[in-house]
Amino acid sequence: MYVGELLKNLDRIPSGVPGLDELIGGGFLPGRVYVVTGPPGSGKTTLGMQFLAEGAKNDEKGLFIALFETPDIIVRDMLRYNLGILEYVNSKKIVFYDLGEILLSANRELSWDELFKLLLEIIKRENAKRVVIDSFSLFESFVTNPEGKKKELGRFVRKLRTMDITTLLLSEMLSSEKYTDEYYLADGVIVLHHFMRNYQMVRAIQILKMRGVPHDSNLKRMRFTNEGITVYKEAPI
Repeated sequence: MYVGELLKNLDRIPSGVPGLDELIGGGFLPGRVYVVTGPPGSGKTTLGMQFLAEGAKNDEKGLFIALFETPDIIVRDMLRYNLGILEYVNSKKIVFYDLGEILLSANRELSWDELFKLLLEIIKRENAKRVVIDSFSLFESFVTNPEGKKKELGRFVRKLRTMDITTLLLSEMLSSEKYTDEYYLADGVIVLHHFMRNYQMVRAIQILKMRGVPHDSNLKRMRFTNEGITVYKEAPI
């Protein structure tokens, strides 16, 4: 059997973002870990919530682990979109875990090993099929051994794969020329961009990396609509 035929037979997890699945061969591969990165205000949290709402629509429980914003603020902000978030939260098809409050109130910093074990305990307890962690890059502020990240992150990613959980790691982009460990270890990297042109804000999305599926790596136009983020086939400019 040819590789192309094998790829066609692989299941896909719909992203919930109109236009995105067409760029990544029909959707995410189930049980994989993906990074969604970009500058502040680029739409990372919105994309994450669309991903969870799509799962909830299909009776797949979603878990949002928050490190910065509190769950009530995230839900309030997402009510501007027609995603049915409040209904899914009330029915517990989407649950939130305020990990930031726990880490900020802890009387000591954790090791990377302890941090990832804590994340796995939360994920197992909630029995979620889709997980979003926001913002993954903030973990650096809560650990005692920053040099031990790559090894423990590799173990964490491998464990998530064995649990058949599809995960989005939302990460702040500090530099377009600096790649952190999660870029290399994740199965895919989606970059959200925004920049000014002729005094107008232009938004774009780029599939920087996507293991195992054919994908379009060119910049594509992206807009915020009443349904959340929508991706278009044309270039942003």
